[in-house]
Amino acid sequence: MRNHILKSLRILAAAVPMLALAQPVVAQRSGSYEFSLGGGATYLATDFATYMGSSGLANGAVTPGRFVPGGVARIGYNISRHWGLGGGVGAGMGSGVSYLTPFAAFTYTANLNASTSPFLTFGTQFTRISGNDRVTHSVWGTRAGLGVRHMVTDHVALRAEARMGFEHYAAMPGSKMAYNPMLTLGFSYFTAGRRAPPEAIPVPCPVVVQSVRVDTVWRTAAPLPPLPPIVLRDTLVLEGVNFEFNSPELTKESHWILDRVATAMLQAEWTKSRWQIAGHTSSIGTTDYNMSLSQRRAESVRAYLVLHGVPDWRLSPKGYGETEPKFPEAAEGDNWKNRRVELRRQK
Repeated sequence: MRNHILKSLRILAAAVPMLALAQPVVAQRSGSYEFSLGGGATYLATDFATYMGSSGLANGAVTPGRFVPGGVARIGYNISRHWGLGGGVGAGMGSGVSYLTPFAAFTYTANLNASTSPFLTFGTQFTRISGNDRVTHSVWGTRAGLGVRHMVTDHVALRAEARMGFEHYAAMPGSKMAYNPMLTLGFSYFTAGRRAPPEAIPVPCPVVVQSVRVDTVWRTAAPLPPLPPIVLRDTLVLEGVNFEFNSPELTKESHWILDRVATAMLQAEWTKSRWQIAGHTSSIGTTDYNMSLSQRRAESVRAYLVLHGVPDWRLSPKGYGETEPKFPEAAEGDNWKNRRVELRRQK
């Protein structure tokens, strides 16, 4: 049984990086605290359950039930989008036996800023067991596991975790090692992570200096004036915001425009406004693919604005695919004009 569980954990761990690659970045959670609560059950290995019964801890000195219901509470600090450190306590009760397991563990997450973030966890734990006026405990213990978080709001995630505890009990016969897996399901709450300064520093537009020839003398013309600031309104097409071919990755030229958009959103009159970032495509390609691509592109724009100081709660990305064309698709050469990103004021 133990070998089957370990084999399953290895297979799932190998799949974690692949699960992360398809997930869009939606927020900045580096530097955040994570509070978690969950419930589940521990499965007692055969040797360990027999030890519980023979030691007189279980009711009537019989082998206790193999499944022990319980819960877990955890607090952690996310050092970066990959690494976190946390601690907590697990508790359970079955067949009159109480289990209390404090623990501390490191967590490696594929990308904490994504909407769905698989993770691996490893650390140490210690279990205190009591029943029938008897008490025992492990001498030392470690833990390893994997899980996944899925964000349901900007701050709340559904969290599922499977882990294996490896503990040494001095009084246990045989190898003295207990291998007890546990599965939990619960919620995590994230505090705000590290943010850019509230006032975005405008990125200066590139100064273009032209050299012109007058008769036989080259003279330097005056620099071109800087681009005007972005003026927000209820619906604004972000002209010039483009992406790499068949990709949600923003072009470098788009950064100059989005920097000005972030600056405008941080002005005093707009600090409480909420915006939808609407992504649109042409009709080239399948409907399902265009819907997915427009969603990922809208999320890329949101992530860029968040990283440049705009609070994430003010922005909601939504892809419309090819469903809202501005130009007739039948008109030759006009298809590309329907590929656009719009800001729509919601509140």
